[in-house]
Amino acid sequence: MDKLTRAVARLLEVAIVACLALMAVLVFGNVVLRYGFNSGITVSEEMARLLFVWLTFLGAILASREHAHLGVDSLVRRLPARGKKACIVISASLMLWVCGLLLTGSWRQTLINLDNRMPVTGIPYAFLYGIGVAAALGLAVSILYNVFQALFRSRREEDLILVKESEELAHLEEAGRALLRRGEA
Repeated sequence: MDKLTRAVARLLEVAIVACLALMAVLVFGNVVLRYGFNSGITVSEEMARLLFVWLTFLGAILASREHAHLGVDSLVRRLPARGKKACIVISASLMLWVCGLLLTGSWRQTLINLDNRMPVTGIPYAFLYGIGVAAALGLAVSILYNVFQALFRSRREEDLILVKESEELAHLEEAGRALLRRGEA
């Protein structure tokens, strides 16, 4: 299971990098062509917008998997293990409800816009709204996986806090623990 989630996370990372690289090439190329040669790439703006939307939603799925979304854990840190588990279940239920809303709304918009096409590229607008469906499903799977990991595979009480601290704070805390260990030895 962990192998599969790492593979999916890697696939998401590759897709995000591809979207970002293609956006950069399209926008930069368009700027150079407009100012340098008085021409341009006609599909540049539409494709960049479409790629940006996809990049954002794919990034949200990846951030959910890595616990990188914003969160407030000051209350949860003070609770006993049962309280932390209850908070995980409650917050996961609320997030899954929102994923359901995103899924139904995006699905309806996708169906409505199957025949509507973007003016320059001719790509159906359903492709734009379809990422909401993919994001809702991806986020729901990620949320369920994170809850399973926290409730059934966590070894320490610290694993019940599903907010990833900033890297700087994590490094400072690790350095503090290392100093304490050296002082005890």
